Amino acid sequence: MLKPSVSVTAAVMVALSTCAAPASAQDWAQWRGPGRDGKVTGFRVPAQWPAQLKKRWTVTVGEGHSSPIVVGNRAFVTTRRDEDEYTLCVDLANGKTVWQSVIAAPFDSVIFPARRLGKSPRATPLYSGGKLYTTGVGGLLTCFNAPTGKILWRRDFATEFNVPMPICGAALSPLVDGKKIYIHVGQDTDGAFLALDKDTGKTIWSWKGEGPGYSSPVLATIAGKRQIITAAHNNWIGLDPVNGALLWKVYVRQNMFNHNSITPLVVGDRIVGGGNQRPTFVLQVKQSGAVWSAEKVWETRDVTLSTSSPLLYGTHLVTVNEKRRGQITCMDLATGKTTWMCDGNKGENVSLFDVGSSVLAFTSNGDLFVYAKSGVLLVEKAKYIVADGATWASPAISRNRLLVRGAESLTLWEVPAKP
Repeated sequence: MLKPSVSVTAAVMVALSTCAAPASAQDWAQWRGPGRDGKVTGFRVPAQWPAQLKKRWTVTVGEGHSSPIVVGNRAFVTTRRDEDEYTLCVDLANGKTVWQSVIAAPFDSVIFPARRLGKSPRATPLYSGGKLYTTGVGGLLTCFNAPTGKILWRRDFATEFNVPMPICGAALSPLVDGKKIYIHVGQDTDGAFLALDKDTGKTIWSWKGEGPGYSSPVLATIAGKRQIITAAHNNWIGLDPVNGALLWKVYVRQNMFNHNSITPLVVGDRIVGGGNQRPTFVLQVKQSGAVWSAEKVWETRDVTLSTSSPLLYGTHLVTVNEKRRGQITCMDLATGKTTWMCDGNKGENVSLFDVGSSVLAFTSNGDLFVYAKSGVLLVEKAKYIVADGATWASPAISRNRLLVRGAESLTLWEVPAKP
């Protein structure tokens, strides 16, 4: 692996004062937003959606499936050009690169049907306290000084595990928790969920067990106990963030490609999950004395999730049914019964976001659908083309700005609050 290089523009001096503070509620500093649940704060839904959105700028950044993030007036994105991986810091005002870091990233384990996704980064960057954390497709975890691009520390899990990531590449987006950052590494039965010191990269604790799939972990408090919840190779698990102890696990066998890409959605003491060609389910986590357990409340094959994580809508879920190539569906959270569905064929992947009175659905075809909430139904209000061709990356949403990753582009759109 080649020694990384960093190039910095004069704009870094400005960035020092704009990107060193903690992320605010208006920022999109990690996977799926502030709560890792697709809920957007500070978005002003227009009374009437315009015929067109305002394009502020578009730039070519390279290939990638990792989502961008937004902190203040800076954006961060990982990308691939030829055999190198890039980390870019971009000025939101004009799309110009503030700094970039590049490192050689050979990657040969892409298999069918994931071959069409290429060798691009999958994991979304994480910003916390002036630091930027990225995970490369080969499992390389890097901590940058976010304003300058200086590399502070790096962990290359290719040197720590014989098989350092799932066969289709590392996709788990890291999670911060106080002084710790969480990462799940390895593959199948040989893996570890690690808590690292976010300032040094040193291991604080390690849970040895199954490796990751393609899901990203979340933190939640259930029955007064904080827990890390994630999907491993064939088990959904809850870990104690204090020491990494396994609290509970539920066996959910994945398909032959270990295609468990769904981010857990926690609602009270219940967890919504699913996987490619597998039932959608709800787990209820319980405590009896010192013993924790999780049991299925319901599961259904009427709706099966692939790569599209669910969204909470009151007492219902908004999901994307892979059976009908992207059919957006409302489901009763208590029973799993379908209460509404669109015509289908929205795309192989659809990213769902709650902006208050509306749901935004970004598709892998480059379209944005706007649905108004109406009881347990969704009513389509608008459709826009926001990306150049196929894209598997979720956008970053900050105030009324939509930062959208295309096949090789990055575009900033704005939704007028009063069109």
